[in-house]
Amino acid sequence: MKHIHSALILVLLLGLPLALAAGLRPQDISVHKLDNGLKIVLLEDHDIPNIAYYTFFRVGSRNERPGLTGVSHFIEHMMFNGTAQAGPGQFDRIMEANGGANNAFTSEDMTGYTNWYPAAALEKMIELDADRMQGLIFDPQVLESERGVIASERRMAVENNNENLLAETVRATAIMAHPYHWDVIGWMSDILGWKRDEIIAYYRTYYSPNNAVIVVCGDFRTDRIMELIRKYYAPIPRGPEPPALITVEPPQLGPRRVVLRKPAQTPSFIQVYHAPAATDPDFPAMDVLSMLLLQGESSRLYQRLVARDQLAIEVGGGIGLSLDPLLFAIMVKPRPGADPERIEKAVEEELEKIKKEGIAEKELQKALNSVRMDFFNPLMTISGKAYKLGQSEIYYGGHEHLFKAMEPYKTVSAGQIKTLAGKYFSENNKTVGVLIPEGGVQ
Repeated sequence: MKHIHSALILVLLLGLPLALAAGLRPQDISVHKLDNGLKIVLLEDHDIPNIAYYTFFRVGSRNERPGLTGVSHFIEHMMFNGTAQAGPGQFDRIMEANGGANNAFTSEDMTGYTNWYPAAALEKMIELDADRMQGLIFDPQVLESERGVIASERRMAVENNNENLLAETVRATAIMAHPYHWDVIGWMSDILGWKRDEIIAYYRTYYSPNNAVIVVCGDFRTDRIMELIRKYYAPIPRGPEPPALITVEPPQLGPRRVVLRKPAQTPSFIQVYHAPAATDPDFPAMDVLSMLLLQGESSRLYQRLVARDQLAIEVGGGIGLSLDPLLFAIMVKPRPGADPERIEKAVEEELEKIKKEGIAEKELQKALNSVRMDFFNPLMTISGKAYKLGQSEIYYGGHEHLFKAMEPYKTVSAGQIKTLAGKYFSENNKTVGVLIPEGGVQ
């Protein structure tokens, strides 16, 4: 009952401004910048004696090149593997000894380091975080050990995972020119061939204070935390300005198809379309379309493929935030023995319905409520606030966007959904991938 009660309260809050719904006001946030270019976004929240300390670097697989694919993700691993001050694994051990925890992630567009710890550990953890911003030593023995970890991760997550292998191949087929062509994990030949000096040069370029944003939410005093941040970060020199990405993916001029044949228990199916970037005016409506097509048991494709035709076990995908145009993905997990051609036909029929008939107003409002719920829910915690503020910095150029992020959704209409479905779900904009089981079972 407690969970239901909380959900009902959140639903009631959906129509309110962010400042009221999430207890978050623009005037509560302070922004600071050091002479070396480091930007700091602070939000005091004294409800609990904890701190969420997040560091975002504007670097991901989008910034790589052939020969260095996957290196952003590799450096994420190496950030826990030794500086002159702290040896391999010591960052984690000190944090855990102080009652904290951490995680990290790499995406196409950014790398994030997420720390949570008691307020009493603040200075020590700031010292360690500042130390690893430009202090990694890339010990050759540790580097080779971690290279092996990444290679093993690729084998397990991609090469021995039929769905992910198909997804990687479809991505590389749909996107030809832009660095989104490769997955975040990178190509195996690159993983095995990275040179230490190239890794270090990449790290020095992108892990500089002028390419980072620190977001802190929690139980601290702004004057005290800024004193500590200046103490430990100000001595780090400003780095070179990272090179701008100039490659633009050319328009797709016809449908593309991928067929993989390998041992498997069931077929795999993915259908993708080129889609708008986060800042494109079309993005909010496509986000809503993603929700009503693919998210939840009441979504159109779940109802068609899983509930009605029983061709699939589950559906997923959609559109996500990206700095440059990426993909709208329809990912289907077929039932054993299901015919991929029937799945593709059913998907096409459902898309055609939207393109020709549009959607009902009730369906639109339900999808909009789900989008708003996904937006507001993380803002109930200091870690969620820190992540959302950092996300706004990376994708929209400033935390201020968080306070107007839901505004464009107010004008999304059924007519706009119908128009954009026709614009993006065209035959020439489509890439279909199918994995057909062959031989033994994997």
